[in-house]
Amino acid sequence: MDRAIELMMRRLSGIGKLSSEDRDRLASLPLRRRRLAKGEELVVEGSRSSSCCLVIKGYVHRSKTLVTGDRQIFSLHMAGDIPDLQSLHLPRMDHSLVATSPAEVALISHASIQTILDQSSRLTALFWRDTLIDAAAFRSWMLMLGQAEAPVRMAHLFCELYVRSQLVGLDKENSFALPISQVDMADMLGTSTVHANRTLQDLRSQGLVDFARGRVTILRWQALAELGMFDESYLHIVDGPVGEQANS
Repeated sequence: MDRAIELMMRRLSGIGKLSSEDRDRLASLPLRRRRLAKGEELVVEGSRSSSCCLVIKGYVHRSKTLVTGDRQIFSLHMAGDIPDLQSLHLPRMDHSLVATSPAEVALISHASIQTILDQSSRLTALFWRDTLIDAAAFRSWMLMLGQAEAPVRMAHLFCELYVRSQLVGLDKENSFALPISQVDMADMLGTSTVHANRTLQDLRSQGLVDFARGRVTILRWQALAELGMFDESYLHIVDGPVGEQANS
């Protein structure tokens, strides 16, 4: 099976049930691959989209930028994610989709996706569920940005990314890849680069995480989750808690 389709199926299977017929429908989708350099815009705010993006490698993020040049990153997306599924019904983009790291994506035309959704009410419901979960994750992200201190925000971010990595089989020995710059990290956390760096050093000094060579290792999961006030229920994973499999 195509690696991109396999990743998408893993993601969808983590939040619902896929029948064999629906797996065949997903496998039939025509893909157009594209490699992205770090910082390259895949979708530009204000443009009209005719396809959805399935992340295969690396990370992409949603962001908006003020006329002053100040940027806010709203969400981070990894392999298996379709971060612009809403463009099926809202084709004019109200934000940009940008490669956070070197990335590879598969573009799937709206027409192709709509064809398989017309064939399967169960698949339509599962894609709708994925969109609703994405909205739930966004609300959690906004709560952290608006009400939590930087260490809490960073701990919460690491916990969420670890759980999502587990969901699609991208974790390894209590770690996951996060090849992003501290500038991007700061824009995710809504703080300065200097403060983001100090916060990361603080989590290291507490023995909660290690972050080296573009990889985050969870050293004490329970303590990290408590600091980040992390409750993965908003990710609506069908088989229950995932992150607890990490170190306690």
